[in-house]
Amino acid sequence: MFNPASSTRRQFIAALIAATVLAMPAVASEPHSTDWASPESIVQALHEVVSADAGQSWDWDRFRALFIDGAMISMAVKSAHVPGLMVATPEELIQMTETSYASTGFHEIPLIIRTTEYGAMALVTNSFEIKLRRDDAEPLMRGLNHFQLLHDGERWWIVSNVSTIETDDWKLPATFDPSLADSGQ
Repeated sequence: MFNPASSTRRQFIAALIAATVLAMPAVASEPHSTDWASPESIVQALHEVVSADAGQSWDWDRFRALFIDGAMISMAVKSAHVPGLMVATPEELIQMTETSYASTGFHEIPLIIRTTEYGAMALVTNSFEIKLRRDDAEPLMRGLNHFQLLHDGERWWIVSNVSTIETDDWKLPATFDPSLADSGQ
């Protein structure tokens, strides 16, 4: 039997639920909205998103969401195989990663992170190690990242990432080398 009062009540409840959902901030529905809550969280998110096992796919939309438009990624390399500077946009880095590491895997694991904030600007420097498989006994290489971040009043953005890979000539500074930082050297 049709009851107009209960039908109106159901429509009202449905409309109230729809209005509540639509009024919720968009950020609440974003699965990785905490990625850009702090300078440390955005750097941690970058390390997570560039890391994947062989055959796994990367979450490149999450990666893209970390960078402000026009962001640049640069690396100084001292190697017989790849000497010089590499400069790339986030999109170019995606292509290089897919081409170079899809079949081997790639894990960039943060070691020590230091942050300096001033107003809407933050500088984050961190040491890291690279492993093809997270459980590899020894890292393939280690290096140092330097991130420049800006806060737009709502969230942090990566403006640039400058990094270098450790060599015999370019050792990690003692304050960023876990084996030396722990021993007080």
